[in-house]
Amino acid sequence: MNASTPTDLLTTDSVLIFDLSGKRVVDALRPTQIIEPAKLIASDSGQSMTEKIQQIKDATTAADVIGIKFDKFADGRSYSIAARLREAGYAGALHALGDINQELVFMLKRVGFTHFHLPDPGSAELAPHILEPFAGYYQAAQDGSQAPWQKQA
Repeated sequence: MNASTPTDLLTTDSVLIFDLSGKRVVDALRPTQIIEPAKLIASDSGQSMTEKIQQIKDATTAADVIGIKFDKFADGRSYSIAARLREAGYAGALHALGDINQELVFMLKRVGFTHFHLPDPGSAELAPHILEPFAGYYQAAQDGSQAPWQKQA
C-alpha cells in the first residue's frame, strides 16, 4: 500500500526533528513506515478509506513509528489521515514529513502528530507561541483538548 521508508525524507541536513514540547530531538526513532496520501488514496484495493486506515493501524506494532508525508503546504489529506489513524486507535509516534513549517505545528499537534520534521529554525527549541498560539479551544481534537463547555466540573 505504501512505499518503504524513502531515505531522502529522513536524511536531509537542513531538516530537524522537534517533539510535542517543541524541543529538538536528535535521537528520535525514525519512521518505519511512511504514508504518502496520494498513493494511499489512489490505491485500488477495493477498500474504503476507513478500511485502509484500519489496516495500517492493525499492521503496526509497538515498535513501529509512522510518518505521513505532506506533498504540498496546502494539502489537507495528511491531516485527515493522521486524525483517522488516531481515531482508529493508533497510539504510537506520528511524524509529519515534507512541505511543513513552524506555522503548522499547532494544527499538526491538534490532529495527533508527535514529531515535526522542520526546516532548521536556528534554535534548539520552538517558541512557545508556535506550540500554543491560543489560550483555549472551540472544539475537541485528537490532542485531547476540549472546549470549555465540554470539560467536567
